[in-house]
This record gives sequence, C-alpha cells and structure tokens, in this order.
Amino acid sequence: MKRLAKQKMLRSMSFFANLLLGSVVVAAARHAAADTPCNRIISLAPSVTEVVYELGLGSQLVGRTRFCRFPEQAGSVPEVGGFYDLSVEAIVSRKPTHIIALQESSDVAQNAARFGGEVLVVDHRSVAGIKESLRAIAAKCGVVERASQKLTEYADRERAVALRVGDQAQPRTLVVVGRAQEGSQTSALYVSGSDGFYTEVLALAGARNANESRTVPVPLLSPEGLLQLKPEAIVEVVNVDDAGAPRDARQLWEQFKSLPAVNRGAVFLVDEDYASIPGPRYISLVEKLAALLHPQPPGVAPEVAS
Repeated sequence: MKRLAKQKMLRSMSFFANLLLGSVVVAAARHAAADTPCNRIISLAPSVTEVVYELGLGSQLVGRTRFCRFPEQAGSVPEVGGFYDLSVEAIVSRKPTHIIALQESSDVAQNAARFGGEVLVVDHRSVAGIKESLRAIAAKCGVVERASQKLTEYADRERAVALRVGDQAQPRTLVVVGRAQEGSQTSALYVSGSDGFYTEVLALAGARNANESRTVPVPLLSPEGLLQLKPEAIVEVVNVDDAGAPRDARQLWEQFKSLPAVNRGAVFLVDEDYASIPGPRYISLVEKLAALLHPQPPGVAPEVAS
C-alpha cells in the first residue's frame, strides 16, 4: 500500500511539474512575441499576410484586408478595408508598430503612419521581389533564420521541379488573367506580358510565354491576336474574387479549335487562390504548372491508348 501511495504521489508531482513547465514555456513565448520589434503588424495585401505567417509572425498580425484569407487563421484578424477602400481610421485604431504594404497601397500606409507605426513597402511583382520581401520583413522583425529556412525550402522545391522537367521542350504558353466582357460575351483577353510574374513562373515550370510583348504588364488581346500567337498551351487563371469571372470558363475555348493548345487539349483552368496572388506560394503555382504542362517525366514515353 505504501509503495502504491508513493507511486501515486510521484505521478501527481510529475503532472504538476509538466503543467508548470508548460505554463512557463507559454509565458516565455508570449514574452518573446511582445519583445519583437514587430509586435503589432498591419498587412495591406493578401500576399503580405501570407509572408507574415510564413515567417511565423501571425500572432503579431492585428489588421488585414478583407481579401486576406490564407492561411485560415488570418480570417479571425480584424479587417481594415479592401483594395480600394482601405480605412486609415481602422488602421490607426489597431495601434500598429508596423504597416506592411505593396507599392499600390503605400500612400494609405504613409497617411496612417503619421499617427504612429513604421511603414515597410515591399514588391511582389516578381519572384525575386517576393523573396526579397521575406528577407526585408524578417530583418525588420528579428526572424532572419526563419526567412533563411523558407528561402532554402523554395530553392529545393524549384530544383525538384527542374529535375522533373529535365530538358523537355518548353511549350509556348499563354497565361490569361482576365476577360473583357460585352454583355455575356468575351470580347478580349487580359494576358500576361513577357516581363511579368507569370513569365518567371512559366520559366521555372519548364515553359515560355507565348506573348512576347513588353509594352504593358497586362496587355489586352483580341481574338485575332490570339489566333496569331498560336499558343501550344493556355493557362487561364480564374480569380475567385472577380465578379466578372465566367461561370463556364471552358466554353470560350471551344470557338478556337484551330489553336494548337485547344487542338491538343492543353487548355488548363487554374482556380486555386495562390494562382492569382503573387506571394510566397508562387512555388505551389510552379509545381502545379509543371505537372500540367509536363504530365510525363523526362524519358518516359506517353501511354498509347489501345
């Protein structure tokens, strides 16, 4: 009986010791978060919010746009507006230490910062810019090692895609990012310019942009222009937040059966949210496009139907 009582006492002591240790660890983590230079962050873009969470700073996020929905826990953070109705009042009310914005919303960030908080403007128009934003935010918020780990992970995944694609031919691929509508009819297409984000993603996925125009980042392409480009593959990015997104996006392409892409069944609709948000999940888009555009690994002959 004495031995049993002693065992029960030891188990109880162990339980309370672990409970106390857990409380100390949680308290230490909270203290560390409070001590970080960026203990109250406002994000003014979905891609910025993703970077904040990617760097392990999600618990310090105190404001975000209504379009910041990834990761899921971002949905519980108070909103400060959308793309065109960002509220300086709402931003200021959150008492930020740091306001992180893309160039497009830098004016709003600067106006809000007059009442307190430091502004950091990042550029997500290129893969290099996305990576640099991780370095810049990490340096500002004291999580440099975390950024280094994430950048190494991206590089490893890029190499894995390159090995999978090998030296296969690079299909001339048109990336459609929107449609101009006249009533219910599509009158023209917004496509990726040759010096844009999607051109970089295509290159990493083992393809090249069929549109070589460098005039504007997102040129408008007529049906005649589409026929002239003769793309070997078409990727249409369907933005779930676009009220004008077609219900049946595939219907349009049935009108262009003479196009190589349509003829060979290489028209792909990509509606994952990361496809329309140039941010740290660019690597997921690279992997997705590589799988679509190169369904067969190098050296493996395609199956022939019997």
